[in-house]
Amino acid sequence: MKKEVKQFQTSDGRSIYTFQTNAFPNLISNIYIIDDGDQLILIDTGSGFRDANKELVEGFTAVAEFSSKAISLEAIGQIIITHGHIDHFGGLPFVREHTDAPVGIHILDRRVITTHEERAIFASSRLDSFLEGAGITEQHRQGLMEVYKFGKMYYKSQTVDFLLEDGQPTVGGIEVYHVPGHCPGQVCLKIDDIMLTADHILSRTTPHQAPESITNNMGLGHYLDSLTKISRVPDIRLGLGGHEDPMEDIYGRIQAIQASHEKRLNKILDICSEPKSIAEISKGLFGSVESYHVLLALEETGAHVEYLYQRGELLAANLDEIEQNSHPVVKYQQS
Repeated sequence: MKKEVKQFQTSDGRSIYTFQTNAFPNLISNIYIIDDGDQLILIDTGSGFRDANKELVEGFTAVAEFSSKAISLEAIGQIIITHGHIDHFGGLPFVREHTDAPVGIHILDRRVITTHEERAIFASSRLDSFLEGAGITEQHRQGLMEVYKFGKMYYKSQTVDFLLEDGQPTVGGIEVYHVPGHCPGQVCLKIDDIMLTADHILSRTTPHQAPESITNNMGLGHYLDSLTKISRVPDIRLGLGGHEDPMEDIYGRIQAIQASHEKRLNKILDICSEPKSIAEISKGLFGSVESYHVLLALEETGAHVEYLYQRGELLAANLDEIEQNSHPVVKYQQS
């Protein structure tokens, strides 16, 4: 099936083409190609998983037909990775079979690209410790860790050629905004009056959060601060996310996401009128979920509990057990 292509024109006349690929089952990613008249800039490469690379090629073919221009992987002049999640960079080894275009990413996500195997080991270890402290049994943890590791090891480390810096224009004069929270090195990219929001701001869902105890520079506190940062950027006419639909009112969408997190925080405080583990809080928030969604729910819960605990709104109710056990399950209660 031929890929659907959309074109957006910036206030300065630059073209942004986009098409979708299947990153993983039930997850569709948006690929962006910027044509500024001098060069083509590829924003993210897709997941590289299963048919994602094939769909990437099909998307480029569709863009070339749509635009009547010589647009191909071989013609790409620069590659920007918006953040270090594999649905956005997993296709990089395949893309580099077709072009030697330099690759850029924020420094806090560089090692995800360049030393992926090492990073995966450390991230897995920290996640397992988090799940243990959340109150997940060893058998259940093993199953969740298998789900987490699925698809992580097919990617092979690549080199990074330049770094994206907050407040410093990058290739093509694109403005870079570092917005940690969803990912340590997450960036939003402003091309004239259009903002590529990657996974920082999405049109329908509230981007996934995980606690900073698993990965530095993540966590809900960083994320909410980063939302405020983008809300203060003037004259954004259109927001284009890494998934889902274009956003004509990005400022209103930010307010809706902020309100969603405030509602979730208040619900956790209600749940914790009696001592609860993160696993118990997660079940109260999300009910019964399955497979990878169990892990996502636990991380999301952990990020919100961490935020409330850091601010003194929750406390550990089982200090005696924590003091006597080297691997305690913490029970949280309203302060």
